[in-house]
Amino acid sequence: MSKEIPFYIPPIDEKETQYLEEVLSLEGESKVSILESRFREYIGAKYALAVSSGTSALHLAMCALDLKRGDKVVCSVNSFPDLPEVVRHFDAEPIFVDCEAGSYNIDLKKLDQVLGKNKSKKLRAVIVNHMAGQTTDLERLYEIAQSHNVKVIEDASDAMGARYQGKKIGSTGAHITTFSFSPHLNQSIVQGGMFVTDDETLYQRARLFRTHAISNEKGGSFNEVDYLYDVIDIGWKYDMSELNAAFCLAQFEKLDMSIERREVIAKRYMEQLKSLPHVRLPINGGEHIFRHFIVEIDKNRDHFARELKKEGISIGLHYIPLHFMTYYKQKYSLKVFDFPTALGVYQKVMSLPIYSSLDDEEVEYICEAVTKVARAHI
Repeated sequence: MSKEIPFYIPPIDEKETQYLEEVLSLEGESKVSILESRFREYIGAKYALAVSSGTSALHLAMCALDLKRGDKVVCSVNSFPDLPEVVRHFDAEPIFVDCEAGSYNIDLKKLDQVLGKNKSKKLRAVIVNHMAGQTTDLERLYEIAQSHNVKVIEDASDAMGARYQGKKIGSTGAHITTFSFSPHLNQSIVQGGMFVTDDETLYQRARLFRTHAISNEKGGSFNEVDYLYDVIDIGWKYDMSELNAAFCLAQFEKLDMSIERREVIAKRYMEQLKSLPHVRLPINGGEHIFRHFIVEIDKNRDHFARELKKEGISIGLHYIPLHFMTYYKQKYSLKVFDFPTALGVYQKVMSLPIYSSLDDEEVEYICEAVTKVARAHI
């Protein structure tokens, strides 16, 4: 093994150091406030709330909707576990839908069918994720949601900076959109997320629950002390720290550059790996930002991945379907073949490294390693 390439390295330069030093020296405006303001302007949404993680943003979305015991929320079975997890914390019920074979996003036709079969006042929302940075057909999604009278929550952990029909994800019509600044959780340096909405009521509820449901509206006027507060509900500790905000702000300022670089790398992968045996390249349905570069191996995926590991290439997996997870499998008596598309996808997919700090030489090495393994693969 002559070279070792991690699955992800964030692009870090002097900007992160500068912002962190400003926080530590207690200088300047709050980095949390700056991040919220710039994010709101970038997305084109009315409200943006910085939180401690993408998962906490999702949980606050459920709080903002006032989710209750027995309520139902629909999501793709091909998702990270935090989607149904935030639903279960309310003793509400996640309902799983199979994914599409090409985009790996939620199958909208099956979503429509599932919503039709579960019509009740308890049916509250659908959470959709934009797999690897390939956006779901939102026009169709919003039509389906409206016809069944459910809210739409978009988990845009893979889609920060992505567009749908020219509009930024987060400003296309969802009731709430959540983002993560740590899309590669196993190698994250900081945690951070963002809750975005155009609905003032949902924003104010999320803002309240973000910090213990504390209200200090009675304090702070000209002739009153500013340390009085009240607790008006049961909240959480989900606010973002100034140090995390400093790092996230520096990373956010590189977002468009990072997307452009990933697109260049993706194009290189497409060109050099297109004719390989055993390897199926991702389908770009338009406006794909390639947060992940997911390929399919027609057989013996794990062996293929082990051989790449021998070449120094770290591989990711997005995702193990939720009905494979012990908790959900036992809780809802799910069977392996209940979601056949997700099963078939899981048996084949793996994600190659793709991030802006990969240089051309490393990209070339990855292509050579994949080519070598593919031609020797049985």
